[in-house]
Amino acid sequence: MEKLAELHHIETTCNVEEPSYAVEAFFQRSLSAHLPLPAFKKLQQTTVLVAGLGGGSNIAELLARKGIGHLIIADPDIFEPHNIRQRGHTISALGKSKTAIMYKRLTDISPRISVTPIYEGITLDNVAGLVQQSDYIMDMIDFSALREKAALYRSARKRGKMVITAPSVVNGAVLYVFAPAGISFEQFFGYEDGLPMHELGPRVMRRIVPRYPTEAPEALYQAAARGERTIPLDAVGVEQAAVLAVAAIENLVLGRLERVVTIPKGIHVDTSDVSYLGRIVDYSAEFGGYTC
Repeated sequence: MEKLAELHHIETTCNVEEPSYAVEAFFQRSLSAHLPLPAFKKLQQTTVLVAGLGGGSNIAELLARKGIGHLIIADPDIFEPHNIRQRGHTISALGKSKTAIMYKRLTDISPRISVTPIYEGITLDNVAGLVQQSDYIMDMIDFSALREKAALYRSARKRGKMVITAPSVVNGAVLYVFAPAGISFEQFFGYEDGLPMHELGPRVMRRIVPRYPTEAPEALYQAAARGERTIPLDAVGVEQAAVLAVAAIENLVLGRLERVVTIPKGIHVDTSDVSYLGRIVDYSAEFGGYTC
């Protein structure tokens, strides 16, 4: 009961006064340059499901600042000290619901944004309904919840929805976009229901990390894949992931499909290494030269 009371208090006390400005006033620097009003209205009419508010908290905030009008945010966890790389993390937020804190933060950023908080996170019971309500799905579910992650992709594929995921790799990130008619989550990551984590984890990890940085060698990631330690992460990489993800969502919403790289290809950046500021990673050969 105390937990529910806390969530209720955060949610009901976070509403700011209705702004006296038009929504366009907040985004006028975009509207006066690269984003004409009809395109901006498409962003305002779009609903994005952000599944997972670890790195997903950074993505949700950037979506709000970009002008996306409707967000569904889902995460069952609380903010802990090691979450300092994530938006929403403050000393005062420690021990509190990530979803509740981000609900307050998002509704305090963008005028008249619609935010639906899902405090229980993505579950096998709610995933189909949440995907149905969304135009695009952002997968940032924890590595430890692969069954729920697989269910999210399956539900999106069944309903013809695109799924975007952007794992961070220390000071960099990788972007993967899954088209509903393309290679599936199971095919790309080698996922199989019922497979033990010590076998499944390394399969998934080899796609998440296209290149192991010297400061975080492969052994660290393989240990994380087996559940022996946490995955190496950094605030800079989480920010890069957000930039990649939100740029992809904008391109999808506005129909700039020629700018979107889909599985079996991805985009990898590493801002700490000039040799890898941006590159396409291509797994086509592993799928018989598949193109989508």
